[in-house]
Amino acid sequence: MDERAFGLAALLRLAWPASLSFLLNGAYRINDQYWIQGLGQNAQSAAGGVLFVAIMNFALGFLAAGGALALSARALGAGSAERSDRVARHALFLALLLGLLALAFGPLLTPTIVGLLGLRGQTAQFARDYLGGLYLVALPMFLAPTLDNLFLGRGRSRVPMLLQAVAVSSNFVLSPLLIYGTGASQAMPAAPLAELASRVGAALGLHGLGLSGAAYATGASRLLAVLLGLWILNRGLGVRLWTGRRPERALVLEIARVSAPMSLSIALYAGVYWCVLALVLSRLDDPVKAGLAVGFQVFEGVSYPLFLGLSVAAAALIGRALGAGRADLAQAVLRRARLAACGLAGLFSLSFLPLAEPVAARFAADAAVLREAVLYVRVLAFSQFFVGMEAVHEKALLGAGLTRPIPWIAGAGNLLRIPLTYLFAVPLGWGAAGVWWAINLTSALKAGLFWWRVRRGDWSRRLGERA
Repeated sequence: MDERAFGLAALLRLAWPASLSFLLNGAYRINDQYWIQGLGQNAQSAAGGVLFVAIMNFALGFLAAGGALALSARALGAGSAERSDRVARHALFLALLLGLLALAFGPLLTPTIVGLLGLRGQTAQFARDYLGGLYLVALPMFLAPTLDNLFLGRGRSRVPMLLQAVAVSSNFVLSPLLIYGTGASQAMPAAPLAELASRVGAALGLHGLGLSGAAYATGASRLLAVLLGLWILNRGLGVRLWTGRRPERALVLEIARVSAPMSLSIALYAGVYWCVLALVLSRLDDPVKAGLAVGFQVFEGVSYPLFLGLSVAAAALIGRALGAGRADLAQAVLRRARLAACGLAGLFSLSFLPLAEPVAARFAADAAVLREAVLYVRVLAFSQFFVGMEAVHEKALLGAGLTRPIPWIAGAGNLLRIPLTYLFAVPLGWGAAGVWWAINLTSALKAGLFWWRVRRGDWSRRLGERA
């Protein structure tokens, strides 16, 4: 085995397209945050609440995506292209089933979900429109992450990058048309494409669908990416998407089993934010929730995808190394990923402080929303090292297939956020700043626990012997 394929240069070659792909994937939310500001403060607040419902939906879809990455990478590392192809077919089958489940039940549950978020009045109506629209386009939304992970598991990280670039650009074009229609130029007079959207809307007789239009624009652009990705997987990489055979129940369950702890961890993360929204942020003014939406989607929408791309690239290399029985190479990949994550964390921490206000001002027309967004981002700057270390070590466990500790560590840290945010914000009277500092403290705790779990060393030795 060529050890250069596991060096720092190889890691970065795999990581930068993956990072850009995740960054582009998050650009959907940045697009939404940019275009919906013309709908007002209540729409931005609704987007902030629904964001964590969307993350919960992603957790369900990750039951297919996580196993697709780990099992496909290990199969290729062991030299079994046939098994890698079977993993691809079954992961896509599972993603399709999960998408159909969301499509069938999501619209029915939307009013209940919005009620659980503690949203009221016009904000709640905006949230129902947006969330209901997202469920109606569930199929491409669920298939896309699995496709991305299949390409990453095969070391083809540039393909998801290409797919996301096509989808995000089409999303940016469709959003003003579907949100505002003929009124785009009036709602967003200084925005690019607004005048064109108004003209196209007038020609089509489309007067705009409001916040639900943002959801439909996301779904349509994701559908384009999914169709192109399936074509590349089939024609470009030779993976047969349909064999005429019934799916193997054992393989579907294996994919879900590998993914389940990670999916549970993501679900707990989203669920904790639901509780924080309902129990703490609902006591604060709407600009706090809108500021969270801007800060989370615009700033963390840049930083976390880069951490994630690096971590997933490391996970793919770790999976291949362990599949070939080389635990020493897996450890070397981990050390290099840590070093790269530290560099990224320093960059984000130093840039968030001065850039918070000028960047947030592009996404927040309301002065109160801008003030809360700047506060969120400046507090967030102090957690970037811990976020990077958590991502690297969590994905190292995923790449090794040792996912059981993930929900315990991530879950404990995330659940602690509920009492801490309440304590800091309400009894201590620190308001929104208390919520954000409680989140920082728990990020540090999770990073430390993941580091400790990986440093035990048994994750790489045991998997290396088993491969």
